[in-house]
Amino acid sequence: MSTREIQLISRIVRSGDLNSVLEWGVTQDDFLTNEGRAMFNHILGYYARRDTEGSVIGENAVKEVYPTFILCDDPSMTTAALCTEVRKSRLRIDLEIHSKKVLELAESDPCAAAAYGQNVMSEVLNLGTSKDVDVYFSNELDNIISKYEQKEQGVDFSCGLWPWEPLNEATGGIQPDDYVVLYGRPKSMKSWVLAALIAWAYNCQKKVVIYTKEMTPENIFMRVAACIAQLDYHSLRMAKLTEQEKESLYAVRTMVQQLKHEQNLVCLRATDAPGGGDTVPWLQSKVEKHNPDLVCIDGMYLMSDVKKARKDHERVMNISRALRGLVLSTNVPVVATVQANRGAAAHGKGNLDEIAYSDAIGQDATIAMRVINDKGSPTISLVMAGSREFELAGFRIYGIPATNFSDHSLLTEKEITKAKEKDIVDEDNPSAHIKAGARKKKRVTESKSLIAAKKRLEKMM
Repeated sequence: MSTREIQLISRIVRSGDLNSVLEWGVTQDDFLTNEGRAMFNHILGYYARRDTEGSVIGENAVKEVYPTFILCDDPSMTTAALCTEVRKSRLRIDLEIHSKKVLELAESDPCAAAAYGQNVMSEVLNLGTSKDVDVYFSNELDNIISKYEQKEQGVDFSCGLWPWEPLNEATGGIQPDDYVVLYGRPKSMKSWVLAALIAWAYNCQKKVVIYTKEMTPENIFMRVAACIAQLDYHSLRMAKLTEQEKESLYAVRTMVQQLKHEQNLVCLRATDAPGGGDTVPWLQSKVEKHNPDLVCIDGMYLMSDVKKARKDHERVMNISRALRGLVLSTNVPVVATVQANRGAAAHGKGNLDEIAYSDAIGQDATIAMRVINDKGSPTISLVMAGSREFELAGFRIYGIPATNFSDHSLLTEKEITKAKEKDIVDEDNPSAHIKAGARKKKRVTESKSLIAAKKRLEKMM
């Protein structure tokens, strides 16, 4: 047993003050030797037993089990100092072990080694060497009241507003601790909703970092540009803009060039991160580099897991937990998209188990919104599956790429149920889309024929 471990065990036995050690945060993992861990667990077990609850084994009782044990804690050292020294020893050994692992990984993949090392460093920093982790109500209440009074006077503590007023009224804007998940079935337009949010934030002079693996930077920037310029996306993509529309596009270019020195929109080339290097620690390094107001992730389930879990639900759970940690450590909100779970969604309810891959996403998210492409209507339903700080059933926005994603109306529970049921029916019956498109085309053709007939009649008269 190391000297530091012996001294801490000696302090517990001599003083009987196990509570201070536990309150500081010492656990069996802080003891690096089998002897030290065994003695600590023996003392802890006796303390927790029902028939001896609250009792700490003294010097005479310890010598019956460990006859060679000698009290050796220095009276000049406080209990907190002894705890600190034991924790430091643990951290030093942990760093030595992980440093060897980093060097081994670096031989084959330096980027993976850096990501692993950054994750280890975060864990070490979170573990820390100080017990001062308690927040007291008497201290925090002053801060709460101060913020309340400032809000009354119009001070905005949010990171920016949402593009949709119903959500602003419910939340007060995007909060620094927000981890927002947009989930939906394939073709639900969740990526378009994210693009509209990015364009809105850019127009509000907010800095945004984007992660995408499903699209290229050119794809996502084309969508954002179309949203900013209010251009029909298909016409932009196919180079069929009118002269007036081209002027709008060029106006956006002029605006961006004027703001070039600020570089308020950054897309991370996730596909260029070698060998699974696009992990949350890698993303956090980009957040610290660019210092954005908002992080937008298109397909968070496509990120790499630094822990290399083999099962999908474990991998996505690790990513989600790490993203929540990123938000809390940086105070930069994250908005991410993920697929809806086809099997869970079949019940047609608004539960968090509709989110694919992992229940952890629903548990970690401060806001989880299901995105439903309303068939037969140029609208999108945003249904709240879960929220921590407010109540809002859902609301509807326009969904016309990329000219209109503005507010449409609040959703009633009846409308939410209907939208979900239709989403399920249409997903299970793809031919419904074809039939609906054919009916729409027929109506347009019939309408054009009627207009042409009317014009002929006018000429004849």
